[in-house]
Amino acid sequence: MTRPQRRGGAALAPRGAKLSQYVAAEIVRDVVAQGLNAGDRLPTEAAMLEEFDVGRASLREALRILESYGLISIKQGLGGGPVVNAIHPEDLARTLLFYFHSTGATVSEIAEARCVLEPASARLAAERQDPDQMAELRNVMAREQQASMADDEYMRLSNEFHYAVSGLSGNRVLDLLGRALRTVYTTRIFGGGILPSEARHTSREVHRKIGEAILAGDGALAEKAMGEHLKEISDLQFAKTPEVMDQVVVWEV
Repeated sequence: MTRPQRRGGAALAPRGAKLSQYVAAEIVRDVVAQGLNAGDRLPTEAAMLEEFDVGRASLREALRILESYGLISIKQGLGGGPVVNAIHPEDLARTLLFYFHSTGATVSEIAEARCVLEPASARLAAERQDPDQMAELRNVMAREQQASMADDEYMRLSNEFHYAVSGLSGNRVLDLLGRALRTVYTTRIFGGGILPSEARHTSREVHRKIGEAILAGDGALAEKAMGEHLKEISDLQFAKTPEVMDQVVVWEV
């Protein structure tokens, strides 16, 4: 795909594209190319107006687009301006929910998708064996095994374990999708109340089994254990609230 060129500083949008959307895409390319991280500032409005040779309205709309996707935040006041944000699963989850709702996807379909994606991440994590990330997994597992079964702490550490496994896959697409789908399922749909308290000890033990398989480099066992774990959670939730599992997911801002 040929990238449109800026001519003499002017932003030339592809035919049919809004100028603001093109400028937004150019800013994203610059963020990635320059390796900008969370907290880094983008150029000032004056500098970007000169670079892109567009009107203030088009630039501000471009920045609003990026803000809506969670890539930047706009700080107000003296010394303010656009600042790069960390990428959070909630940002992608919000966008995915929009399309899930629009296509009529159900809660059970999200659960089914997780049963496909997360076991694959667990297998890749076991096979890739990144030393630093293995140390991170050990740390997460140790804290989870010692934690309280109270709702908030249990859900926070359970999420942290699943997010860690997604990251350990080494695949950024699987990582983002896995974390976003879990965010949709656990916070947007069930608000953290997925497992009854009596099932949490079992779930924590399964997490230990999955983690040990990953640490041992046993991809087949890690994949199998994660798949069985997610299927059991889905079955428990279906038995508990079948009316919810059959509902179309709802997009909310």
